[in-house]
Amino acid sequence: MTARAESPGRYPFPEGFQVIRMTKIDPRAARLWQARGRRFTLKWVATAALAGCGGALAPEAASLTEEDRAADMAAPIDHGAGPGVAPVPDDRRSALAAEAVAAIPPGPVDVHLKGQFGPAFNWPIIPLHTVLLADGRVLSYGSKPDGFQGGQLHYSVWDPALGTAGAAMQLLPNATGTDIFCAGQVLLPESGNVLLVGGDRIVNGQRNYANNEVNVFTPADNALTKQAQSMAYQRWYATVVTTAAGEQAVIGGRIDRVYEGNAQYPPTDDTYASTPEMYNAATGWRTLTTAASDNAYGAIGQSWNYPRAWWGPKGSVVMVTPVGKIMSLDVAGTGALTQWAPAGTVPQGAYNLPAAMYAPGKVLAVRQGGVATLVDFNGATPVITPTAPLSADRQFGNATLLPDGRVWANGGSTTGNDLVGAIYDSEVWSPATGTWTAWASASKPRLYHSISMLMPDGTVLTGGGGAPGPVINLNAEIFYPPYLYKTDGSGLPAKRPVIAAAPTAATWGQKIALQMATKTAMSRVTLVRFGAVTHAFNNDQRFQDLTFTQIGKKLNVKLPTTANTAPPGFYMVFVLDAQGVPSVARVLRVGA
Repeated sequence: MTARAESPGRYPFPEGFQVIRMTKIDPRAARLWQARGRRFTLKWVATAALAGCGGALAPEAASLTEEDRAADMAAPIDHGAGPGVAPVPDDRRSALAAEAVAAIPPGPVDVHLKGQFGPAFNWPIIPLHTVLLADGRVLSYGSKPDGFQGGQLHYSVWDPALGTAGAAMQLLPNATGTDIFCAGQVLLPESGNVLLVGGDRIVNGQRNYANNEVNVFTPADNALTKQAQSMAYQRWYATVVTTAAGEQAVIGGRIDRVYEGNAQYPPTDDTYASTPEMYNAATGWRTLTTAASDNAYGAIGQSWNYPRAWWGPKGSVVMVTPVGKIMSLDVAGTGALTQWAPAGTVPQGAYNLPAAMYAPGKVLAVRQGGVATLVDFNGATPVITPTAPLSADRQFGNATLLPDGRVWANGGSTTGNDLVGAIYDSEVWSPATGTWTAWASASKPRLYHSISMLMPDGTVLTGGGGAPGPVINLNAEIFYPPYLYKTDGSGLPAKRPVIAAAPTAATWGQKIALQMATKTAMSRVTLVRFGAVTHAFNNDQRFQDLTFTQIGKKLNVKLPTTANTAPPGFYMVFVLDAQGVPSVARVLRVGA
């Protein structure tokens, strides 16, 4: 079979594309397709297979992921069409930094209504795992520089202050021996280091088994260091949630994958890490032995697959499972799990659909078919309310919280991880109205292994996709939301409020003073937690409005009173003017 370099849909493949790898479908997946009476065609545009169609999976396929179904598929490599292709010499770095002020580019006459995407720029790997660091840089990892699956050799750091050219990107060697592909990650609340748990393991020449190794990335020296103590369980696709006490709850993940075996290697079966673990930076690990569950974060309905979980306002980890159950995990002692609502309470979801905590204790969950549901965890029992549906079924899309509290949805495909149903348009949901509004269209498809993350300047970083294809997106785009522009149709950037001075650390219930550059009246002060995103889920982002008073240039701002609504860690503080234009954020560490 010959790999194809042309697109069956909208996506343009410009000159200079590379096309690599042939399709190699897991034989168990092939048999499942044949058993269901489906034609099994080895085309690089048809990789979503069983889960991508949005319907229920056969029981035998419950653990299969895109990597299991289509390893080493043929796909073009896209390095991006904008700056970043050619490296910039080190002696130009200081000049480049001076030029790369957080400038907002002009746009078309309707940019104040829809926003716009900037040109695509090169990324040294697929940024399929992306963490916003406390110093404003971005850590990413997950693929090799050629776009193949694997995080054992490299990771990268991007410095937005240096723009998007080559000098802003560092490709660094991973010397830990751990393949951090499909690991779990979180920004630690005290140090600003990044905790990485689990990842990939090769068994008998087959990928997509799990490891139990623990690594920490330190921004001070860009070093990735393996920790002496490993987890009790191997985990591939785990979620990490920071608690009010500053510990990290690690839930979910697969241990072993199904493999039919061959003449050389024996078969293996699915097994899952259905027992949670807790990490404390000072004391290490402990296992929640009395909170094991296949329903919450194990075999049932792929609930092991990056569980959609958050720290809730009642002091527990709260979850919405793919099959629509609502669960609560008490992390005290050896743990206790409560099922608040049975399957079907929330409409049917899937492992490849996003969710976001858009207000304290309030979750917007995207479900199958573009259905959207609100789950309020603030009462004695959760309250479930429908909201307006999305414009399309965004499988593998992302949902990102913005400085004004809206939720922006981008990317995805109606037909799974392929270009046939790729969605280029984006849309935004308003908590005030419960409706979605169409925003700008991207030039790149953002499907499986793509990311979207709010940046301190109010823009949104979007990037990645691939490993497997249908396109190996070694690139990213920056989205400039409408609130960054004048409303007069000129297409020019709006004048932004400027926070002239602000504290860098504070505790719950404290009043902090923000010194503004002018006496202009401000309308809102908002708090957005730093993000860590992968696989259609930013497990750490959360938003809330803060109360404040203004006297001249000074804003007296009241922080949240409890760590249950604002877990310890790093947050972006935005100030919005009367027109809703946000400032560049100041970084605030909230903690004891």
